[in-house]
Amino acid sequence: MLAKKNNGRVLPVLGALLVVLAAGGYFVFRNLQSTALVKLATRDTAVDAVTGSVTVFADGGVRELKIQVLGKVATTNIKPGTPFKKGDVLVSLDTKELDRQQTEARRKYDSDKARAKITLENNPEKKITLEKLENAKRLFKLGSASEEDVKSLQRAIDAIDTKYQLTEFDDKKADEDFKVAEEDFKLLREKMQILAPIDGTIEGALTWDGALVTAGQTLVTVISSRRVVAAKIGEESFGRVKVGQAARLRLLTYGSQNYEATVSELLPTADETQRFTVYLDVKVDAELLKPGSTGEVTITIDSRPNAVTIPRRALFDGNKAFVVRDGRVERRELETGYVALNKVEVRKGIAVGEAVILDNLETFRDGQRVRTEVVP
Repeated sequence: MLAKKNNGRVLPVLGALLVVLAAGGYFVFRNLQSTALVKLATRDTAVDAVTGSVTVFADGGVRELKIQVLGKVATTNIKPGTPFKKGDVLVSLDTKELDRQQTEARRKYDSDKARAKITLENNPEKKITLEKLENAKRLFKLGSASEEDVKSLQRAIDAIDTKYQLTEFDDKKADEDFKVAEEDFKLLREKMQILAPIDGTIEGALTWDGALVTAGQTLVTVISSRRVVAAKIGEESFGRVKVGQAARLRLLTYGSQNYEATVSELLPTADETQRFTVYLDVKVDAELLKPGSTGEVTITIDSRPNAVTIPRRALFDGNKAFVVRDGRVERRELETGYVALNKVEVRKGIAVGEAVILDNLETFRDGQRVRTEVVP
């Protein structure tokens, strides 16, 4: 009788214990399962693209600006970081001595010009000699002067005319010489300044007000505000790139931010690593393009709308992906189409809505049970 009572108590206890063990086992089993980050295959525009690395350069790099003549620095406008426009005066030398020389040259020219004018307009010597010649001719007719007297005075008139012509020639030459001297002063004055050859920013100041400088000395370094964005494209892809193709640029400086661009120029020769250079026209404020910054570019070759696409990082071994179906991993071999920087077209092997594993692909195997976490 006692045994029957004990059996009646034991059976419910064993049943409850089995339920607890089963629940615990399921809990342990669930916790032992791996969690896979997955993305659902969608329909989107598939893009056939060429990718490459990008570097931003200042046009011409950093330029050293030199003074062409020796002198003393009068004024500077070269504080590092200061922007400037083409033609702005960055450094100028003291022009006091040059101003003095130019003033003296002008004074001498004006004085010589006035003297020549008097000589050419009045010429009193010629007037007197002409009067003597006329008197000699009159006396010769009267027999009171010889023919030689007349000829001598005529020769004197000819000499005066020659002197007059030489004076006139010297006066014209003086005009030309003064014009040349003025041009020389102008050129020298220009050489006593450093003008900005481009729009840009001061990179470094190598002089100061009052400093004595020599010809050929570098006084300031500048960097252009114009940017050159150069992409390096592999030899196997370069032949597909054409001027005018649309591109999308991403710079490491700005994380995942993308910028629209256009292929503007192709260089015909490869570098030492057999990569070709492509220049890009980027639709962004040049201030955002920091010289030396790097990134990546996707150049669109062609596109196909309404295609099945998955993230490119879901691929392994070129054309394979892991798909999670009913909680199990399936290894799929795919027929891929267009491949872009971030996504790839699937022509065969995955349907819209199926979940593909994105990360840690090496930790999964065909048939493995996993839990999923869908990435938006």
